[in-house]
Amino acid sequence: MRIRSIAFILLTVSYSCTKEYDLQLKSNDLKLVVDATITNQSGPYYVRLTKSSADFNIDTSVRPDYDTTYLYSFDRAIPVKDAEIYITDNNTSFTDTLAPCSAGKWFHYNDSIHNVDYSRYEIPQKTIHTGYYETSKLKGIAGHTYSLTIKWQNKEYHATSYMPPVPPLDSVNLDFTEGAVGKSDYLIPLIYFKEPQNERNYYLFITQNAAYTWPYSVLSDEYLNDYVNGLDVCKGVSPYYWRTAYPQLIMADFMFNDYFIEMHSITKEAYDYYKALLQQFKTDGGGYSPSPASPPTNLDNGALGFFRTSAVERVDFKQDRSE
Repeated sequence: MRIRSIAFILLTVSYSCTKEYDLQLKSNDLKLVVDATITNQSGPYYVRLTKSSADFNIDTSVRPDYDTTYLYSFDRAIPVKDAEIYITDNNTSFTDTLAPCSAGKWFHYNDSIHNVDYSRYEIPQKTIHTGYYETSKLKGIAGHTYSLTIKWQNKEYHATSYMPPVPPLDSVNLDFTEGAVGKSDYLIPLIYFKEPQNERNYYLFITQNAAYTWPYSVLSDEYLNDYVNGLDVCKGVSPYYWRTAYPQLIMADFMFNDYFIEMHSITKEAYDYYKALLQQFKTDGGGYSPSPASPPTNLDNGALGFFRTSAVERVDFKQDRSE
């Protein structure tokens, strides 16, 4: 009996072993990856084109730019530099031809996902080219529909997206919460606004203070009342889903108290895309976790990524130091 038990254990261990495989993805298997966003804020608007990578060892370390005082994240994405890109306002029939970003214009993402453009810095570094293209005359207008056309390597890619209106934010509040024993105190950002009824709405939230950026979250209005009385924007789906609030940031005698909150309107398709993308960050690779899959896209012809159009409501505010 003991011999059988030992044999069973050895058999189990042998089937539990793993072996590394070289997937040997070919360069012609790589797909076009599109990261495009238009808002009703002032332009220009940006489209980033890269190739999907066969290299799974992505380097996301922060590199110093020794010619400036900035740091930037080097994601090793393969930029697409020779595409033609057009964006058309379907309501006015105006078409804007995008041009590669001029030398010295580069973008740094404060999150670790490199998908949502919410922080832009000018870096005079002529050698950096990460596949960004910019509009020249296009103006994003809520209620309009936009079409994206990309021509690259004898193929065309298309996407169409409607820009839903966004309700105005009435006010913003930071709710102070004492942490448990040995834990930090927290500031929970709350927003107040009138939510349109008899229609389905979806939102993407971004908040930031001077020292810390809250990862973006997405939220459906399915369970929101007609008046949203103190919504915790951290409750949406987020890549850092285990966090529930801002840490109370105090360094020496200085408290970082400059904040902003942005509420972006998004379509159902965009909500599904970001929710699927963020859900993958909850996948721990265990036997009960679903296999990773490409998020749904509104692009055709096999392209990856998404073309998002959002109206934005933004509030900048300060925390009262006396609180």
